[in-house]
Amino acid sequence: MAIFIGHRVSNKVLEKHIRVYLHSYIQAFDASFVRWYSLFMFPSSKIKTALVLYSGGRDSSATALEMARLGYMVKLFTCQWGLSELVGPRGDSAPDIRHAELMGAFPKYIDPDRAIMGNPYLVRKLAIEKTNETHVVYPIALALAVHVDAILYCMKRDIKHIACGYSGYQATRDIYIEQREDFLLLMKEFVGEYGIEYHTPVIKKTKHEVMDILERHGVSSNSLENKSIFGGISFNVEHALSYRNRSLPICKGHIELMRA
Repeated sequence: MAIFIGHRVSNKVLEKHIRVYLHSYIQAFDASFVRWYSLFMFPSSKIKTALVLYSGGRDSSATALEMARLGYMVKLFTCQWGLSELVGPRGDSAPDIRHAELMGAFPKYIDPDRAIMGNPYLVRKLAIEKTNETHVVYPIALALAVHVDAILYCMKRDIKHIACGYSGYQATRDIYIEQREDFLLLMKEFVGEYGIEYHTPVIKKTKHEVMDILERHGVSSNSLENKSIFGGISFNVEHALSYRNRSLPICKGHIELMRA
């Protein structure tokens, strides 16, 4: 028996009142409190972090929003191979402008610190050194380099999720050869070899649907990211696949070397 608000009640009644009270109390708070409550009550559960490959463009921004909406703590990951002012953290680059907008939409789920990395060594090995030997498929080379950097970043920090902004409306065009479904499945398989789950939340979205995701959360829908000089070139699919398969051992060797 127990005393509850001046009355003698059974433990079962007291337990029922406490459950009802806690339920209504928790509902009054936002999702961040629910997460804290879950971690406190169930220590074995963990908030999942997703590394989002991020250019500052529409597709990667919509991907970040979708992952945050699904309950992931989002860490933005930008590769820098050119001028720092194009992607740098001074507040005036395209990725930084959108980053601020994303934080406004999901302030508790978008990490305020953006990871900016670049691996010119791997780009040189995959592409530049081979330019005089073979027809280099630069979009594949750059995609592999970005994903290798992301894999290494995740392995060092025990992150088990990578999200990429490959989109359905671009995947049907050969000028975006790296976003085709067959290459996407190969990339997913490659990332999965290192115990990392690969997410592409906007791969089935149209351009209009991607823009709607942004506008729904108060994020600008105009294109801000830098344009690739290879953006208007079509690539032969069979040659691109052959190039990708020949490049993969270089990527895996680099990962093993950096892990050692």
